[in-house]
Amino acid sequence: MIPWLPQLTVRILIHLLVLRPLLKLAFGVGAEGRENLSGLERFILVANHNSHLDVLLLLCLLTPRQLGRTHPVAAYEYFCKPKALLWLVTYLLQPVWVERGDRRADPLQGMREVLQRGHCLVVFPEGTRGVAGQIVPFKAGVGQLAVEFPDIPIVPACLLGPERSLPKRSVLPVPLWNRVIVGPPQLLQGTRREIAAALEGMIRELAASQAATRHKRGRRRQPVPTIAVLGIDGSGKSPLAEGLATRLSRSARVCLISDEVAFLDGGARLPVQVLLKERLREQVGRRAKTAGTLKSYRIPKLAELLLRDRVVKDIRRLYAPDLIVLDGAPLLNITAWAGLYHEEAFDEELCAAALRVLSGNDSLVAEGHAIYALFPELVTLKRLHLADLELPTATLFLDVDPRVSIQRILTRGQSRQVHETEEKLARLREGYRLVCRVVAADLGAPTRALDGHRSREEVLDTAVLEITGMDMGRQSGEVM
Repeated sequence: MIPWLPQLTVRILIHLLVLRPLLKLAFGVGAEGRENLSGLERFILVANHNSHLDVLLLLCLLTPRQLGRTHPVAAYEYFCKPKALLWLVTYLLQPVWVERGDRRADPLQGMREVLQRGHCLVVFPEGTRGVAGQIVPFKAGVGQLAVEFPDIPIVPACLLGPERSLPKRSVLPVPLWNRVIVGPPQLLQGTRREIAAALEGMIRELAASQAATRHKRGRRRQPVPTIAVLGIDGSGKSPLAEGLATRLSRSARVCLISDEVAFLDGGARLPVQVLLKERLREQVGRRAKTAGTLKSYRIPKLAELLLRDRVVKDIRRLYAPDLIVLDGAPLLNITAWAGLYHEEAFDEELCAAALRVLSGNDSLVAEGHAIYALFPELVTLKRLHLADLELPTATLFLDVDPRVSIQRILTRGQSRQVHETEEKLARLREGYRLVCRVVAADLGAPTRALDGHRSREEVLDTAVLEITGMDMGRQSGEVM
């Protein structure tokens, strides 16, 4: 070991500079679906198992950060002799050892401890290397982990080739091409056996569907369309978003992101595991609602909106709904609120610049642009890589007179938030109008204004008609 480098760094460098080049040179490693692991801080990578090459091929998919936090599950009896082999495997892979001959030990305990530390696992649910090219029924242990850690996504992967390159009971490897196909991350519900069976089915599909593999190669997955409903407090935007999601779910699987996350299919709500980020967002949102001044409201509200954007991204990737309906939109909300704090200086040019910076499309915004002087927070957000908010595919703005909104707010019988005054809501209304104009004129995304003074049913019918007539084929999140 190099004395002046940490042990973890040395281990990662060995993987990156020695093991990976050797694997690619000797066997070839083709990977499809690698993007399904991108950005995941925690995961359980599940794959079929026919060869001792399997672990090394899967580890080739990981970033250096993921590599240092990922532990394959391995059978101790295969590697305990000679001791030099045990030391080498332990040092390079940092595995979770399972002693299958010890019936008193809980085989999942070491895996639980790894996941509780915030690290990741590589699991082979078949339990052992099977017959080459065949997948045997998965054991229920991986399903039990999914039940106990419902917030950790499970990533299915299929290995093709290692069963020929280094089959079971073979000593000398054969230089043949290998492929790894990675499926989308999953958050699964059910009993442990149901979850194990579902994962087995996913990996069988990856193995059997060569046509699906060719279809996926070189083709970028299209983002799930998002429909945002905007409006000042008391406008009725939350009921409209819920009604719209319910109505649209008659023909599609819809996710509604409002004060809470809900999935709807056939007009009915479905059970869903709550994401950890969603729980945190709810807590931050409650903190914002109790703020006593606009200044103290600003930071928790910004944090809540940033977390909401992350929740949207996670839901798209983990649950893959057909459509997402947003009660508000982080990118548009933050930009509209800018007018509340700097109404006198915020015009269409600054609005367009703010939208581009916040969405990570700031190539047309010069470093000395006035937007950075007016909102120095944008520099911080860019530095922290938080300025990548998504532009909704389509936006509906529910327009209501602030005086009417205040009357509706008073009927709730709850304490008003710091911005729920007629003067502040009037400024917010103008901010939303400005944002919608810029989004439609400069960014080319469809927006519609709805008359919020009509009955709820009339507004909902109009919203459905507007959405039906919009071009929803545009790439969501893209700011030209």
